[in-house]
Amino acid sequence: METKANEHAKTTNHHTNKRQAKNLIIHRPMQREFSFMLIALFMVASAAVAWVIHQTIRDAAFGGNFTFGKVNPSEILYDVSYSIIIRVTLVLILTLIIIGAYGVVFLHRVAGPVYRFRQILLKVNRGEMPQDIKLREGDFFHDMAHDINVILKRLRSEQSKISELKIKINDFQKSALPEDVRQKAEDMKTVLDSFSKL
Repeated sequence: METKANEHAKTTNHHTNKRQAKNLIIHRPMQREFSFMLIALFMVASAAVAWVIHQTIRDAAFGGNFTFGKVNPSEILYDVSYSIIIRVTLVLILTLIIIGAYGVVFLHRVAGPVYRFRQILLKVNRGEMPQDIKLREGDFFHDMAHDINVILKRLRSEQSKISELKIKINDFQKSALPEDVRQKAEDMKTVLDSFSKL
């Protein structure tokens, strides 16, 4: 009976960890901006390719760099197709360079905050109390930075209260106390020390 419950819990856990269609959009502003920018760049690239093909064929048909004197039509087609291939390739390479540059800038706006979050969590894990997270204006995850700053503020407040309690316990121990009360005060101090080590 218990093994069946464990198996059911494992399968439901496994299903919740799977990526579902409704969970594909997890950060709307970031994903929307990236998708629209890529679509816009591909539309510009497609328009540029169409314009290059049109201009190349037009130049071949109406004069341009091509002449129809005593030239074999297959040579003209070869020249046109060669020009189209070269020009389209250049347009696509330029598009890839622009997309690569945009990707680096875009991902920097994502990776920068993630790096800062990790540094803050590492400091908290070491027992340090870091300053609030400050993100650049164009960065993503400002709402998450605000939430982490609220947690840090609460941790600072709790750390301050723990320090205050330690001082009060020390003052309490300095007074003449029976041994059992002194021992309980020492136990409370040990518990408070364990909180500061977390």
